[in-house]
Amino acid sequence: MAERQKPPTLSLEKRVKSFEEVKGTYPPHQAIAEAARCLFCHDAPCNKECPAGIDIVKFIRRIKTKDFRSAIRTVRESNVLAGVCARICPTEKLCEKPCSATELVKPINIAALQRFVTDLEMREGIKLPKKAAPTGKKVAVIGSGPASLAAAAELAKAGHGVTIFEVKSLPGGVLTYGIPSYRLPKDVVMAEIDFIKQLGVEIRTDTPLDEKLNIGALFGQGFDAIFIGAGVGRPYFVRMPGEDLNGVYSALEFLSQVNLYQSEEKKEFPLRVGKRALVIGGGNVAMDAACSLLRLGAEKVHIVCLESFEEMPAFPSEIEFAKEEGVEFHPRSKPLKILGDSNGMVSGFEGIGIRWKEPGNFSPSNAIPIEGTEFSLEVETVIEAIGQGSDPSLAPILSGVKTTERGLILVDEEIHMTSREGVFAGGDIVNGGDTVARAIGEGKKAAEGISNYLKSSIKGES
Repeated sequence: MAERQKPPTLSLEKRVKSFEEVKGTYPPHQAIAEAARCLFCHDAPCNKECPAGIDIVKFIRRIKTKDFRSAIRTVRESNVLAGVCARICPTEKLCEKPCSATELVKPINIAALQRFVTDLEMREGIKLPKKAAPTGKKVAVIGSGPASLAAAAELAKAGHGVTIFEVKSLPGGVLTYGIPSYRLPKDVVMAEIDFIKQLGVEIRTDTPLDEKLNIGALFGQGFDAIFIGAGVGRPYFVRMPGEDLNGVYSALEFLSQVNLYQSEEKKEFPLRVGKRALVIGGGNVAMDAACSLLRLGAEKVHIVCLESFEEMPAFPSEIEFAKEEGVEFHPRSKPLKILGDSNGMVSGFEGIGIRWKEPGNFSPSNAIPIEGTEFSLEVETVIEAIGQGSDPSLAPILSGVKTTERGLILVDEEIHMTSREGVFAGGDIVNGGDTVARAIGEGKKAAEGISNYLKSSIKGES
């Protein structure tokens, strides 16, 4: 079997000096060669593992036969954010993991093939699918992240009127504000959002969460159903001495400023980035923060996390990416305190090695410090990337909706309806923070639930 085709990639020396996208797209001959590696399984395991529901085997077969337009249609009919997912979806954990070709050589590079067709589509123009006849029903969508965008697109294709309400000035949620452009260029995000707008979805930005934007008010404005996909916007902190020093930021704040800095082309980054920096956390967000610090001029970046390399929640490919760029890891280590100078600025950090009291439980309360493993680092910037929870500002819009102790919304797993009739939810506000692909899958499932709910109400009216 032929070797896996590698897409063009920026050199290490060049990539750490800018936010230019690191990975490129296949030229046609490489895409065809990679598609030809596929075994085209009858009961393809890759199809079953795609949260967005793409018929992977079908679109790869179309590439092999050089029918690129059909390949594009196959991808796009299942995933309105296919170009986004081609860049950030953890295919090594999802569709590529069960690939039958793995038993022979390496799995098919599904993400690169999906990117090939979506990039081609963006150059030639995204074609709109057929829409159902208008139903006369209206759906309000709160938040404009991946779950909301997927739900809105499916609802619009079903003939419903859809309005998205977004607090921030730009739509996209984590796609716009949370993922740096070296992984996900913002022109890709906006191109796919424009496609969703062309389906008839209205997006209202700069819409605050107040008495006018809550469940009761929206039903009062004539909306027949509501989808909540507001995400999780409250960052968690370690709660250790020194967190009030100048130079300590949450990853949410830091990455949001990174993306605004890029999109607005500001001359000076608004947050303090020293020559030596530290990121606390072992997830993908921590990897993004660390690699962004390098691109902003930090000469040395450390990552401190409780987990070992095998235990880290970050995708293996993201960990390797950070290692390649020179990030220094301190795994199985617990933060103790952040040190400051006489001016209230960050000047250092102290931590200690740990072991787990109970195996498989990676919570801070299960970490036992190991005497004699104390260490210190000279740093001027500290980014905390240890997770996020439900934003308290969502409280006004959640009247009558049952939530967990963490503030996450409880839904019926089949149709994604909440405890309040006509109100549905999906994405991070339901699952607590997962992949974009899962958020898209939940948005699509909720859209189907909403359409069925609206159909039953139409029958009731007749």
